[in-house]
Amino acid sequence: MVVNAEPAAAQSSSREKTRADKVAHAQSILRGTEASPSETYALAGELEKINEFGYARRLYGRLRAGGNYSGLDKKTPAKVGQRHAICTYKDPDLPAADRFKRALEILDEVDRLGPTRGERQESAGLRGAVYKRKWQVEGQRADLERALAHYLKGHKMGAERDQGYTGINAAFVLDLLAREDAVEARKTGTRAVVALEFRERARAIRSHLVALLPSLLIAKDTAWLADQWWFYVTLAEAHFGLGQFDQAIAAMRAYNTAVKLPHAGPPLEKVAPWEFESTLSQLASLADLQADLLALQGREPDAAAKATASRERAKEALRAYLGDRFGKGLERAVTGKIGLALSGGGFRASLFHIGVLAHLAERDLLRRVEVLSCVSGGSILGAHYYLEVQRLLESKADHEIKPGDYVEVVQRLERAFLAGVQTNIRCRVFGSVWANLRMFFQPGYSTTQRLGDLYEQKLYAQVPDGRQGAARYLPDLLVQPKGERPGFKPKYDNWRRAAKVPMLVLNATTLNTGHNWQFTASWMGEPPSTLDAEIEGNYRLRRMYHREAPRLADKRRGWWGRLLGYPDYQRFRLGHAVAASSCVPGLFDPLVLQDLFDGKTIRLVDGGVYDNQGVASLIEQDCNLMLVSDASGQMAAQDQPSSGRLGVPLRCFGVSMARVRQAEFQELDARRRSGLLKGLMFLHLQKDLDADPVDWRECQDPHDASDEARPASRRGVLTRYGIQKSVQSLLSGIRTDLDSFTEVEAFALMTSGYFQATQGAEQLEDLPPAVTPAPRWRFLDIEPVLHPGPGFDDLNEQLRVGGLTPGKVWLLYPILKAVGVLIAVVGLFGLGWLAWKYWTVSLVTVKSLVTFLAVLVATAIAPHIVRIVRYGHTFRDWGLRCVLAAVLAVGFKIHLAVFDPIFLKRGKAARLLAMRPPAGP
Repeated sequence: MVVNAEPAAAQSSSREKTRADKVAHAQSILRGTEASPSETYALAGELEKINEFGYARRLYGRLRAGGNYSGLDKKTPAKVGQRHAICTYKDPDLPAADRFKRALEILDEVDRLGPTRGERQESAGLRGAVYKRKWQVEGQRADLERALAHYLKGHKMGAERDQGYTGINAAFVLDLLAREDAVEARKTGTRAVVALEFRERARAIRSHLVALLPSLLIAKDTAWLADQWWFYVTLAEAHFGLGQFDQAIAAMRAYNTAVKLPHAGPPLEKVAPWEFESTLSQLASLADLQADLLALQGREPDAAAKATASRERAKEALRAYLGDRFGKGLERAVTGKIGLALSGGGFRASLFHIGVLAHLAERDLLRRVEVLSCVSGGSILGAHYYLEVQRLLESKADHEIKPGDYVEVVQRLERAFLAGVQTNIRCRVFGSVWANLRMFFQPGYSTTQRLGDLYEQKLYAQVPDGRQGAARYLPDLLVQPKGERPGFKPKYDNWRRAAKVPMLVLNATTLNTGHNWQFTASWMGEPPSTLDAEIEGNYRLRRMYHREAPRLADKRRGWWGRLLGYPDYQRFRLGHAVAASSCVPGLFDPLVLQDLFDGKTIRLVDGGVYDNQGVASLIEQDCNLMLVSDASGQMAAQDQPSSGRLGVPLRCFGVSMARVRQAEFQELDARRRSGLLKGLMFLHLQKDLDADPVDWRECQDPHDASDEARPASRRGVLTRYGIQKSVQSLLSGIRTDLDSFTEVEAFALMTSGYFQATQGAEQLEDLPPAVTPAPRWRFLDIEPVLHPGPGFDDLNEQLRVGGLTPGKVWLLYPILKAVGVLIAVVGLFGLGWLAWKYWTVSLVTVKSLVTFLAVLVATAIAPHIVRIVRYGHTFRDWGLRCVLAAVLAVGFKIHLAVFDPIFLKRGKAARLLAMRPPAGP
């Protein structure tokens, strides 16, 4: 291993340098450097091969705009246009709707050039590819049907002309449509006639290709196919779709023989890893598709058994082909690309997510998560969890990582995170005189940046990775797994690992545009995928790689630049990114990014304003198995909604957010039913709670719960995951704040998340069984008290009070409650005495009224005069700020030193557990 490490590193470094050189060359041409058409075309083709579709697209577009095709040999304008269309619909930097529409427009332009028959066939295949990709993004059946029409059109022009490309894709789309129709037929109890027809047409196409394609290898004019990987894959897919798994593997191994490889396994010496992974995923998806059709359409009793047997034969064939070295790639291909979304909801959400993570660790699912999309409270926890995973992946090689390692990660996370929460970060924002002075006097330092600093100091500093006392930056989150070559890229290299390197996405909202803003280890900015120019006209703040972020002028860098609020955009702080994702509007200042874009001051707020569940980022990253942990504050019903000027807008905002949440879930469910998702687990705090209709007054036809379509198992006092509904209802109402949470509150939330994940994971397929860790999860100690018995009433009281933001400790202790009542009574008595004593005194006269109005006007005008003339320099202004900084710090320190410990002591889990008699033998 040591001997080979240096050549591998040098090879990887060389590849990265080559990539950088090609990109730099493209940038030079696009800026105006002269280049011949042949040079431009060749460079665009090379950029395509390394997935730099954006630059390739622009080069092809420049070539077409110039109209000069000299020196391109047989590359006609139609061919160049087709390459332009391919790069357009694959360019991830274009909004999805725009890139599909523009690609189809380019193909229309190609058709007007009078293309040859072969070029028309290729255009038909490209249109099919665009519509199929559009279906994958938007989930509309109509797009799938359009894709089929274009693929069939190309196939009818002759499979020998395009070597089966359009035919093999037409067969796959036919199977997709057959599955959709079979699912609908199963629901209605009818015979899937259309599905059967689609399936037979697919079989006919594949049988034709199996007979035709081998003959092309020996034909004189198609002998060039002998060293083309994609040709052998087309033949393999045709065999696979017919259930001829051994023949499919033989076809892929034939490529190794043709190019003279000394083995029969994956030809990664000749084929880019991402291309091979794409082939493997396609074959695994096809195996699942065929098995689903057998189960859905079979009327015999053993149809399900036949489907399972078919799926297992396909897996065995692929496993034998991959061998031990790459066998882990099959697991990803079968299960799908897993994305985990952690919603917003303050520390309530963070603690609920810990319980979910605990069960996912038991199921050995955490090691398979490839995208971690986080919002607000989910971002606070998600960043902490990611740092622990980064430490694990960089300290152990893939084969050394065991399922128990992730259990230990979550166990450490549970203890360290709760300890950080109990430092009361909300109070500590103003609990330091020095920090208050910075917020009052330093122009570029806000409550949100202070919040980010506290996240790093109180939470992330507890990760024992050697950087506990140092500031953390987003580029430092790039993981270099132990044993992997330098330049590891999760998107292209994760498929062959058992322990995936997750991509962390921290979601915020841009006030400038109303779009989603993402922070990752690689880039920051607004993603293009969810924008549609047809329904909105706002500009998009393009996301940029950190290394490409603008360097500010010298006067704005260093300590003076930081003082004025100009961060180093190439090394953005992790804590500040998390703070941007969690700065609730109205409670914390927006995070300001100055001079990042010309003429614009970017202001970021809580990511929950745009997407509180974080699912948009999972869709953007093509995750097809989604795990969504939603602990957001769902809108509760109100018997007497407010009619106030503030209450009504706030309630309307809650209605809008609830509607967005509902629409997101409906979209995910539609994707699951259409086959775009291989699995979906959606957990939330009101899961299984009763929502019965309310009868009108004097109703003579009362509602009967037994008549509902809802299963009988959903009625009763327990949820399906075993939590008392009364307790779960209280948990759903706990505050979404950043203050201290007691053990009782935290453990109850974690236990709810754990049991929900346990029940939800049972609905997912192809997952390993859960393995109970040793020692048992600490938070599960609270489980006995979640049910009626000694301590249950105390638990309910704590959770009920936990729904409040201020005054919790005063309500939990009778003596403090009595003191509070006494203070209120004394205050009222004092006001009454003053009113009695001065009842006959005239308080309002014309003179006093005029004086009051004059003072009011002066008060309104004076600050503006001071701001213009001597703002920030008067003793009064500076003195008041300093006094306020000290008063706030002293007040919050008193709370942290006196009342917070009392509150946390009352919420010790051991106190409630002591009320319960020990369990019998």
